[in-house]
Amino acid sequence: MEGPKQRLEAKLIAFQQQIIRAEQTGKEREKACREREDALFIEIFEVLDGFENVFRNLEQKQQEFDKTTRRAIKSFEALQRKLLRLLAERGVELIDLPAGKAVVGLCKVVETRTTSEITEPGSILVKVRQGYRRKDQILRPVEVITAEGVSIHSRL
Repeated sequence: MEGPKQRLEAKLIAFQQQIIRAEQTGKEREKACREREDALFIEIFEVLDGFENVFRNLEQKQQEFDKTTRRAIKSFEALQRKLLRLLAERGVELIDLPAGKAVVGLCKVVETRTTSEITEPGSILVKVRQGYRRKDQILRPVEVITAEGVSIHSRL
């Protein structure tokens, strides 16, 4: 027969197992929530890319636009800033690359081009897409086109 001490120990063990299961479930839910949030951020990055592309294409033509069109463009720029602010409030920030050089882990080199200028290999020629991070986690690397580099000797 079980005595009161053994019943109490069995209840304590069952309670501890319940706590462990609850903690595991909580961690799994947290992870799933973080993954859904990251997926949403990726989709927002695509919208921001669209804004960047539109603004880049309109940049040279802005003098030709009437007042109403310029006002509409300003409204879209405000929407872009609001999206960036919303991301920043959630700890998501743009990746800043030091000194125009591709950094392993922060960049994804999508193309390498030979340039007629004297450049160091790995120098960024074009930023194709902006990258984003949250704390130490890279949500999307910066996509760049880098220089192959031309040595001084090959130019002589």
